[in-house]
Amino acid sequence: MERYPTSLLIRFLSVFILVPHLFLGCASVQTPSLGGSTQKLDQIEERLSSSPTQQVDEERVREVSADFPAQEESLSAMTAEMFGKRVKFFFMRLVNLHPNEEAATESFAKGVDLFDRGDFEASAKELWIATIRWPDSPLQEDAIFLRAEAFFFANRYSKAQKEYERLLKKYDATRYLDRVSPRLFAIGQYWDKLDQANNYSAVVPNLHDKTRPTFSTFAEAIKAYKTITMHDPSGLWADHALMAAGNANYIRGEFVEASHCYDDLIKFHPQSRHLQAACELNLAAKLHMYEGPMYDDQPLNEADQLAERILSQFDSQLGPRKDEIIETRNRIVDARAERDIAFAQFYESKRQYASARFYYLQTMNTYPQTIAAQVARERYEKILEYPAEPPDYFSWLKVIFPEK
Repeated sequence: MERYPTSLLIRFLSVFILVPHLFLGCASVQTPSLGGSTQKLDQIEERLSSSPTQQVDEERVREVSADFPAQEESLSAMTAEMFGKRVKFFFMRLVNLHPNEEAATESFAKGVDLFDRGDFEASAKELWIATIRWPDSPLQEDAIFLRAEAFFFANRYSKAQKEYERLLKKYDATRYLDRVSPRLFAIGQYWDKLDQANNYSAVVPNLHDKTRPTFSTFAEAIKAYKTITMHDPSGLWADHALMAAGNANYIRGEFVEASHCYDDLIKFHPQSRHLQAACELNLAAKLHMYEGPMYDDQPLNEADQLAERILSQFDSQLGPRKDEIIETRNRIVDARAERDIAFAQFYESKRQYASARFYYLQTMNTYPQTIAAQVARERYEKILEYPAEPPDYFSWLKVIFPEK
């Protein structure tokens, strides 16, 4: 840190001494007196220079000041977050809910006592106070989980689901993970079966049944399954949740979503006991996804791969279903042949006979045992002598506008 020269300091002080005299209109100005006598400025400067000054460790000052830019940058970046925290703390203190370990411990003890006595609604209220009075602590983790359990046993499944999700979001590696997953699976199963039986509307609100969510029982069931797969992907309940979500979507005709769930189960849980069923249902879902010869053939190709995998991996376990899988694979071959025929007929309708002959010939060579191959052979022989391209009806324009 730089120090200003003493002479400069004296001149700066003299300005404030001279200004009052200028405003008073004095023609002659004398220097102020120090110690009751009139002295010149150089004498004052000499006296001030000889006076003792405060000892400052300039090296330490430079070391500390070097951190100032980084700290200022950090503070400016954290301003919004710090402001939000301060506002939140202010209002929490206003209603006497500011962080307090002793109050949180007391509320938690009350909540546990009420939980043990079966008063789950009252227990949830006390545990809510415990969750906010001592944030980011092991007690808060315990309080959130126990509050979710209180809602679960009080048959308030929607609130229980939200608390379980809150716990997993705030404490991703919570020690209660192996207990949260089966709870969420049970909630998802209940809502899934309930929606299958009653076919609830997704837009009409539920205002009377506290065991169901306010909107879309089916969507909340799928959300419960996906929460398990997101936060506990390698746990004991992940493959069950994927299978349940896939089946729920399949039953309702949501074949794309069902196929995604089955794909994840097959890819990430190859040792699951649901693997064979997932492969077979995924095969059916992908065949439903295929929309026809003029649309994307990816579902058809994936279905063919699944059929081949089922026949090779589960051959001894298929039993009478083996013939059905073989028949399904034959239908996939017929569908591929129909795609080539459809392309050939399209080009034939445009009189692009060279392209049409290409697809007819490809159908005959690739799928010789299909009905489509017979159709292709007949059409190929009929257009064999046709010109490759349609006639040019505007050739006279080339005479008028010749190419350069």
